[in-house]
Amino acid sequence: MAFSMTLMASVSSLKTVCQIVDNFESGNLGNWIASAESRWGIDSLAGISGKYSLYHIYDNPVSGIDCIGLRLKNLHPLEGLTRWSFSVRHGCDPSSTNNWAIFLMSDSDPAALAEMENISGYAVGVNLDGYDDTLRLWKLTRGDKEVVAACPVNWQASIGTSKHARLIVERSVSGQWILTAFDRDGSPSGTVAGNDSELFSPEWFGVVYRYTSTRDRLLWFDDLEVDGVFHEDKTPPSVTGCTISGQNTLDLTTSEELSESSLSAANFSVAGTGGTAISVRKMLPLSYRLEFGSSFRNKTSDDLIIKSLCDRSGNCAGNIIVPFLPVWPELGDVVISEIMADPVPAVSLPEREYLEITNRTGYAFNLRKWKLITGEQRTDFPGGICLPNEVIIICSLQDTLLFSKLGKVVGLKSFPALTDDGRIIILADSLDNMIHGVEYSSAWYGDELKSEGGWSLELIDTGYPFYAEGNWQASGSRKGGTPGTVNSVSRHNPDISFYGIENVFPEDSVTIILRLSETVINNGNDQNWLKVEGNGLISVKPADQMLDQYRITLQKPLKNKQIYTLFVTDDITDFAANTAEKASFSFGMPEQAGQGDIQFNELLFNPLPGDPDYIELYNCSEKIIDARRLFLAVINDDTRDTSHAEPATNEHRCIIPGTYNVITTDRDKIISRYYSSVEENIFNTGSLPSMPDDRGHLLLLNPELGRVDEVTYDEKMHYSLISGREGIALEKVRPESISADRMSWHTASESSGWGTPGAPNSVFVKEPAADDRVVLSSEKISPDNDGFEDLLMIDFKLEGNGNILRITVFDETGTYVRTVADNFLAGPEASVVWDGTADDTKLVNTGIYIILIELYNDKGKTRSWKKVCTVLR
Repeated sequence: MAFSMTLMASVSSLKTVCQIVDNFESGNLGNWIASAESRWGIDSLAGISGKYSLYHIYDNPVSGIDCIGLRLKNLHPLEGLTRWSFSVRHGCDPSSTNNWAIFLMSDSDPAALAEMENISGYAVGVNLDGYDDTLRLWKLTRGDKEVVAACPVNWQASIGTSKHARLIVERSVSGQWILTAFDRDGSPSGTVAGNDSELFSPEWFGVVYRYTSTRDRLLWFDDLEVDGVFHEDKTPPSVTGCTISGQNTLDLTTSEELSESSLSAANFSVAGTGGTAISVRKMLPLSYRLEFGSSFRNKTSDDLIIKSLCDRSGNCAGNIIVPFLPVWPELGDVVISEIMADPVPAVSLPEREYLEITNRTGYAFNLRKWKLITGEQRTDFPGGICLPNEVIIICSLQDTLLFSKLGKVVGLKSFPALTDDGRIIILADSLDNMIHGVEYSSAWYGDELKSEGGWSLELIDTGYPFYAEGNWQASGSRKGGTPGTVNSVSRHNPDISFYGIENVFPEDSVTIILRLSETVINNGNDQNWLKVEGNGLISVKPADQMLDQYRITLQKPLKNKQIYTLFVTDDITDFAANTAEKASFSFGMPEQAGQGDIQFNELLFNPLPGDPDYIELYNCSEKIIDARRLFLAVINDDTRDTSHAEPATNEHRCIIPGTYNVITTDRDKIISRYYSSVEENIFNTGSLPSMPDDRGHLLLLNPELGRVDEVTYDEKMHYSLISGREGIALEKVRPESISADRMSWHTASESSGWGTPGAPNSVFVKEPAADDRVVLSSEKISPDNDGFEDLLMIDFKLEGNGNILRITVFDETGTYVRTVADNFLAGPEASVVWDGTADDTKLVNTGIYIILIELYNDKGKTRSWKKVCTVLR
């Protein structure tokens, strides 16, 4: 028989240099195993040498891949030089679909070689990957191909289809490879060397033949010799590595391939959690992934306990303890600590955008496949280790040299554009978990000159990375920033408050979106940190990567016209462990706004310099109305042109019946300016319609452009006795009074701070409780603009629609003072205001005044009333 294993030299009783030889002169396949029957045979007509050669014999009507292999039992490449020698003839010009490969050693049998997936080993051949026809040596790692050495021999040009070549491949103990090709005359055609020390389980030698339907039966193989160290294995396997691959998975590497009995999940347990593995998966011949049912204790040393570890030769070791330290990044471990969004004009730093990240922990993190996320753009980190407490500059790959002298740099191929005004930046780990995020703003500089460019934003206290605006400011460095070093503004700056719920809105009848003021922690997958009054919860899941928005699925559909309340418990906190100040929020299913449902209630159209305008809306209806489905427009009273209708706000928000909704372009300034404001009812919007200081005409519309409310204002509607009008709001005396009626408006009181955005108006007058046809809001007024009884409201409850009113004020001597209304057309109900002034717009003196009311209607009937009101000054 031509197949043999020949003893060459005895080194020891356990280590022998041997040679495997097969020239197929026995006329049969012997120990060779094919991927499928009747695909390979022995050719006696056109052999390469001698009488017989291995030959592909299958006439395939379709294209295919056929393999045949020989087991390499007890080969040990790490113990001595290994040398392969064989001859090949391919009777077809090679291509991407007609090619061959000889696997020198592989962890997979011929059937697996035919699939060409998850194979690990080394192969020499032509066009195993690609189609340049050159002879190459490849390494395969779980099917992924990598060239180790490319020989200058072009098979089609140098060898051809009628000749054979003899190939010799050598591998040293250290992983030095040499590939040499000889023509059939024995002359060298080319040689090449390469290095790769990785070694997979050398279980099989194999021949792989890929062909189209017309190019089968054109591969011959002969004269195989394998020289190397062969000996029977008497040593049990050992653990060569144990690394964390996930929060509940370990990757174990061993000195040799394990037996099937060793791969039982019950064979592995963790001491700290006391848990047994739930699965063991072979990743590579010497690598295994162990999965456990619960997470390890992060940043806490632990032990992997292995009951028994056996190799495929039956050698075993028992009671193995492998220490390991699970470490993975958690929220806030690595933070974005500096942002250069506008580097022009530069102070003395490179005129390029950059970010800086800081490791806040005592542990190192591998940045491989970490991500920088801005909007739809996701950029992977190329790798690198972030050492404990290390500061790293992140910039565009092409800018790394510019920043390298300033500190450690990681360059990204696609560095995101950092817009000057601000945007959300997310730093995520390799599993897409957010580690830190910030939505920066140009308003954070706190310095108008520095916000114009050339200065970075620096994080003040890295201990509170999610304390947003209050923990960032413009760099104090003379260079314009401190990339790669401790921030110039670094100081203790604790986060001592957590506002809480900012919005709750139904996405549909069973889904609501909760938005919080900050990133929150401690919730996990638990739903007990929130509840919805009158409803149960099915699920609570993050709705964004900043972990400040959550999508909540309800057990029961929301009902129309019903107000619900969502509560959060103290189990939810911000990063600084503060509990929510606003822990409840009302919402419901929104309806379309009709005429009069929402009304203008307060206007600031002439703000102090640097301050924004604001518009306050009030829900007079029983409907829950979506603020996002309200639109504002302006009418030019000179040309009667109407502007384009713009959304009143960019965010869906429920306006609950009887509540206020203030929109402005700078919420913080309004809250700071007006101490009577209610913060939770004031919201930012992208822009407001034009509101001139002297006069204007505003429309409130629904999505169908139906008119919801309308107001025409001018500066003369202010109280005549105030000395200036800047920064002073106009308020309605009653929210439900007609906005278009000038008498519905009055100047906000001085005692309220000249405005009450989000709060009941300072000039608010209650509805009369009496059923009389004419009712005064009070028997006395004190028109000092202090917000208490500044105005006299005269309310009418009449019959029919055609009522004409004349209202005249006299003093106690009968002297004429003022005509408050003349030929005033009133419907069944009306309200008229007297502000305590005479016709000359001056305040009247203290005293008793007679209010004469005269009425006549469309039926010819007349009637009059006299009412008394005392003015106190």
